[in-house]
This record gives sequence, structure tokens and C-alpha cells, in this order.
Amino acid sequence: MKQAILFVDSSNVYHALKEEKMLDSFSYKWLFEELSKKFQINKVYFYDAVKNEKIEPIGFRKQQKFHANLEKEIPNIIISHRKLKYDNVEKRIKDAKDRSDFCESCKNKIQDFLKIAGLTKISHEKGVDVMLVTDMIKNAFQDKFQTALLFSGDADFIPAIELVKNLKKDVINIHLYSGSARELRLACDNHILVGKDSNNNLFIN
Repeated sequence: MKQAILFVDSSNVYHALKEEKMLDSFSYKWLFEELSKKFQINKVYFYDAVKNEKIEPIGFRKQQKFHANLEKEIPNIIISHRKLKYDNVEKRIKDAKDRSDFCESCKNKIQDFLKIAGLTKISHEKGVDVMLVTDMIKNAFQDKFQTALLFSGDADFIPAIELVKNLKKDVINIHLYSGSARELRLACDNHILVGKDSNNNLFIN
């Protein structure tokens, strides 16, 4: 079996799993074991954006527990992360309320609804993709793998993939149906689909 490193773009994968309604059934441990039947996976790089404990305390604790479980279940895993950036939108909400024609009672109800729905803040990742690209290229230059397994559907990785392929390494795209860019699959040497059959059993193909 070829020596491989698995690179996981967890945010992209999370949204694809959510779209496919596979969040409850999918397991990274299962994926690692299935891929290990085809590749000698020497290392797993897992990239995530960490929630702010003060803004999302419950989400932060769940995420920390999830990371701890990954470290127990998957050998040689490296969890790399950056903090989520939050754009507070309270001022924008206040300005919109002031300009609206709603009565005062309705304005307050709208404010409460937005808070309950988690829409009074916007979060985004910063620098996570850069870490993945850096690690993939560095390991390719250092001849640490024959095959890079990229679990993502994001076409932004194509330039890095082309460079890694120029270094005579294979790149295989691991992906789900949802959120999978066709350009990314075509840029790679091959691709592997992760899905669920009619009996709700997970498969890779």
C-alpha cells in the first residue's frame, strides 16, 4: 500500500455532512479504518476553527470533547486550529430597527428572535485553509508521503494540488455528494466518494 497522509478540511466536511443529513451517522474513526484498507496512513492532519468559549460556551465544550475523542480514536492525528472570528452585528440590527416601520413591541420581538436564532453574530474562519496548504506542500517537499488524501470539496485547494502533483505525488480527493467542486475532483489524480446507501450504511467508493 502507498504511504499516505490524510488532510481533513473539517468545516467544509461538516457542512457537507449536514447537507447530506449524515452528521449523526458519520465517524472519522470509521473513515480512517476504511481508508487504511487501501493506504498506509502515517499521519492525519485535522483542521478546525475553534469557537469562542465566552460567546458559544456550550459549542466550545462540545468541540473540545470532539477533538479529545478524535485524538483517542485515530493514531498519529494532529489537530490544527485557528480561532473563529466574530463580527458583532448588534449595531446593524439597532440601525435597521430605527429605520423600520415596526411598532416598538414588534422591534423588541425581532431582537429576541434574532438572538435565539443565533443571528446576532456572524463568525468566519481565518487562516485554516492556509495551514492545510502549507502542511501538504511541506510534507510533499520532505517526501513524507506518496499519496495525499484531501477530504474537502473546496476548489480553492487546486493550486496547491497542482504543485504537489508536480512534485510527483498523487492527490486523491475524498468527498461527499454535497459541496463537492467538480474542478477539485478533476484536478486530483482520483477521487473517493463517501456516502450512505439505501439501508443507511456508510460506504466509500
